[in-house]
Amino acid sequence: MGTVDTLMPTRRLALAGAATMLLAACISSPPTSAPPPSSAASPAPGSSGPAIAAVNPNDPVRLAPRNPALEAWKRSAAERIHQANQKALFEGRPHHLLQAVIVVEATVDKAGNVVTSRITRSPKIKKLDDMALASLKAASPLPAPPPTLLARGNLTFSETWLVQNDGTYRVRTLTLPQE
Repeated sequence: MGTVDTLMPTRRLALAGAATMLLAACISSPPTSAPPPSSAASPAPGSSGPAIAAVNPNDPVRLAPRNPALEAWKRSAAERIHQANQKALFEGRPHHLLQAVIVVEATVDKAGNVVTSRITRSPKIKKLDDMALASLKAASPLPAPPPTLLARGNLTFSETWLVQNDGTYRVRTLTLPQE
């Protein structure tokens, strides 16, 4: 009993110190910002290399612009996947807790035939991975991609399968957001 009594003040002191440091961190003033760096760094003296753009950690993240032609084609491809697999689809919004989120990368030729497909994200449940690949195969051929999307030959794209606990799914492109 004597050991517990001697440890209690030490624990209280440590807890009080930690709480004080946490509180001090919350009320301290933000660090002063340095002037923004120039938009491009100059190459090192004597080098003939190109200038490298400086990264400002305070700049907001900029996403690549969306390609309207690709978005429209992905929507028509998703509609074809749903059309070919109607019995396996769930209705409405997805549940908050999904059994799986599976991302498939697929390549289609100019006629819309699925040339290759592979799982790029998965919970490693083979039955569900096979289901996603089989549903894509059942929908092939997908709509023919517009020529503007075939600049490099075939079109490679990704689609996401949202799988509920009962095994029903929808592809993300056509799914309402969760509430």
